[in-house]
Amino acid sequence: MNIESSIFREYDIRGTYPEQINESSIKSIAFAIAKRCKKDNISTLVVGRDGRMSGPALLEAFCEGLIESGINVDNIGLVTSPLLYFAAKKSASKSGIMITGSHNPKNYNGIKMVINDSPISGTEIYTLINHEKNTNLEKGEIKYSDIKPIYLEEVCNNISINNPEKIKVVLDCGNGAAGCIAPDLFKKLGLDVIELYSEVDGDFPNHHPDPGKLENLHDLINEVKDNNADIGFAFDGDGDRVGLVTNNGDSVFPDKLMMLFSKDILSKDKGSIVFDVKCSNQLENIIRENGGDPIMSPTGHFHIKKSIKKHNSLLGGEMSGHIFFNDKWYGFDDGHYAAARATEILSNHDENISDIIRKFPTSSSTPELNITVTDETKFTIVEKFTNECSLDGKKITIDGLRINFDNGWGLIRASNTSPKLVMRFEGNSLKDMNEIKDLFLSELTRICPDIVINLD
Repeated sequence: MNIESSIFREYDIRGTYPEQINESSIKSIAFAIAKRCKKDNISTLVVGRDGRMSGPALLEAFCEGLIESGINVDNIGLVTSPLLYFAAKKSASKSGIMITGSHNPKNYNGIKMVINDSPISGTEIYTLINHEKNTNLEKGEIKYSDIKPIYLEEVCNNISINNPEKIKVVLDCGNGAAGCIAPDLFKKLGLDVIELYSEVDGDFPNHHPDPGKLENLHDLINEVKDNNADIGFAFDGDGDRVGLVTNNGDSVFPDKLMMLFSKDILSKDKGSIVFDVKCSNQLENIIRENGGDPIMSPTGHFHIKKSIKKHNSLLGGEMSGHIFFNDKWYGFDDGHYAAARATEILSNHDENISDIIRKFPTSSSTPELNITVTDETKFTIVEKFTNECSLDGKKITIDGLRINFDNGWGLIRASNTSPKLVMRFEGNSLKDMNEIKDLFLSELTRICPDIVINLD
């Protein structure tokens, strides 16, 4: 069968089920991953899945492909991506594969990969696809493990929360895979936990599990307010992203959350902190003011992880809500661990989380804005815009085009996970932000007049 090249993305594999990813195609992908493992003398992979309806069948077919290729499989079943990464760190091979559609619509699924303790891109695996498995191999073996007890024990030993019984936390798992671990973790930490949508259901009957969109936080905000909770957290479909809601019911942008974590970590240790091109200038300022070294990275967990490893950074994060702790944790993105760290910080303050956040500098910024295009045209559009843009400012081209002005900045880049252009704008004032936004959109209309600009 032919496998669409478009599903092999810069930092993972992702497509619709059953049109692009199905039991047959994922078996071919397993053959290719097995070839990649052989190059590094990797004989065993930890494998898990999120809660999507297609997950069980895809996991079974994927494991069959690995076993037929001579790879041993440690199947840890229904887990979050952080649990998979944790299991990979604990394994001798330092290698694992997660079958997940992340925050994409429910008809999507995909694969995230770590081999020999390094993230692997989908594009690399595509070069190994030839729809033929290695022959004359001794079959691999499969075993089944439960990583959750080990993870829970280690996190609870890693984090110390003062008077946890006095802190009321609302968790919205959005019927995603976080429901299998986050409530148990926060209860084991001794907190007063209120749960929303912890039942794992791949149909996502209540709202889509994407904390980056405000419309998905309404239930969490209402629950925090109605229960006078101290803090609230929402997780995406595979639990590697987190959204924070304050006691007042305000949503906190992830770059502001990164300011909180950066200040806390740099008060104990000095080093570099990595953030993606969508983050506020204020984050860079906070890092410098607290004795850290700010490092800007392209967007995507693949790039953030590589940068953290390269610079031995203490922390990494991006605007989508992926937070990577590498000070006293393992350097992978972990939404439920990040939520526990935020709660730990809260417990060490006499103030509520709203007052703590309010002390950080503010500017006027948009959330991530998207323009729907196609997977085939998105990179071409950004390349054309970058080459022909006439706006004056400091141009950064590590991921799309970000232009820093005296009064703020604007960004346009191609999404690596969906057929969209991604834009974000920040200004020293609301007027500055809107002016920068209008300049970018006017330039986009001039350079690419055929694009229909409907921001969502």
